[in-house]
Amino acid sequence: MPVYSFVGTEADREALGRQIREHRRRRGWILQDLASRVGVSVATLSAIENRKVSLEVELLLAIAQALDVPLDELLPRSRSCHFWIARQADLDSRPPVPMKLVSRATGTLTSYHNKVRPLAGEFVGKHIEPLEIEVYPVPDDRVQFISHHHEEFVFILDGQVECLLKTPDGLLRETLAAGDGMYFWSYLPHCLRSLGSGAARAIDVLCSPDGPADSELENGASGPIYLMDAFKKDLSQQIVGRIVALRRARGMSTAEFGRLLGVSPRRLTGIERGQKPVTVEFLLELCRTCRKPKEFFLAGSFVRRPFYEVVRAGDVNAHPRRRHRGPTARLDCFAGAIGRPLAPRFLTRQMVPYLLRFDNGDGSDRLLRHPGQEFLYVLRGGIRLLTIQDAQPVTRTLFAGDSCFVEARVPHRFVEARVSPYETRHAEAMAVFWGPRREKSPVRAPAERDLVPHRSRAFRP
Repeated sequence: MPVYSFVGTEADREALGRQIREHRRRRGWILQDLASRVGVSVATLSAIENRKVSLEVELLLAIAQALDVPLDELLPRSRSCHFWIARQADLDSRPPVPMKLVSRATGTLTSYHNKVRPLAGEFVGKHIEPLEIEVYPVPDDRVQFISHHHEEFVFILDGQVECLLKTPDGLLRETLAAGDGMYFWSYLPHCLRSLGSGAARAIDVLCSPDGPADSELENGASGPIYLMDAFKKDLSQQIVGRIVALRRARGMSTAEFGRLLGVSPRRLTGIERGQKPVTVEFLLELCRTCRKPKEFFLAGSFVRRPFYEVVRAGDVNAHPRRRHRGPTARLDCFAGAIGRPLAPRFLTRQMVPYLLRFDNGDGSDRLLRHPGQEFLYVLRGGIRLLTIQDAQPVTRTLFAGDSCFVEARVPHRFVEARVSPYETRHAEAMAVFWGPRREKSPVRAPAERDLVPHRSRAFRP
């Protein structure tokens, strides 16, 4: 089960010195007793126990052997959590990280005009990647198109954004205002730019069709990396680009990768240079060996209509309301919430975005679990997360601007939290659901009346 794992905080480092001191004292040793056994001075050992100097791993091993304790008993215990909350106040205190572009032709790295703040950056194994994005204005002569192997949903928070999308029908333009949402194929070259004099702000959620959505991220300091549009490539060039990317990601030479695929280094080199053709047999072997679906290599050739869908804030209320109360409804996790779909006609999508409006709950605080992952961004009011952590009940309250990413297999539930007795309007949130596809219909998204492919189960301790 993918969860957020963390270790190595300042408290962990202080605990390391404390663990050494406690084990030494349990044996009735003074500093001199242990220092003489590991070959360091008393002053050095005292500094180690008080975390005033860095401790080399070889010396830590010697200390563990001298104390006759397992090495992992001295190291801090790895902890995990199945949810991740991003507070707006914490995000505002940190500058956004720049998005980076890498040229398919040259491999050089350049900065993009937009910047992002990851909203679940530390969560391991995400199938959806939520970001808060600052969208900056850029003139026509400096527009850069990017493409990457994802589905994408963007929800505008502030300002006005223009989305440029290159499709088989030509260049399409859509203007989005606050409250508007747009779902589109990210492998189509696209560009988001602000139409105002300053930056607009949006929530951007990515979904990878064939693996964790965070596979293209470097780290929190450097930001996400995307591929720069190479205008028009033929199918063979597209496949070759994926082959080279896979080989480099594994740190393998052409000879090593060729042996893995059962082809000669000479043939693989010829394929990568465009001197030898990509056969169907080779493509299928590539899929089998690298454990990638054919869509990974052929995504640009599987363009399905519609290319995108826009839902305007003023039209959301016209969509049918979904208030699910049965055990198979994913909205059961949101007590009393009424959901309106934000991409109702984009039938082949893997994510299900919703606008949620709470109305005093349904009188139940029972926890539910089901396959998949959920992302919630609070637009107004307060929403409380109820869940279980280390067999203990956990409650976290989210306010406007806060967000939460949840591994839905763990018991959880969201309920409205009235932040003030004078508040007359109910809480609102934008939520995105992801769940594993049905095996017999791999390209069909769940119908709105059947949002979860497997039965949800109430959690009873």
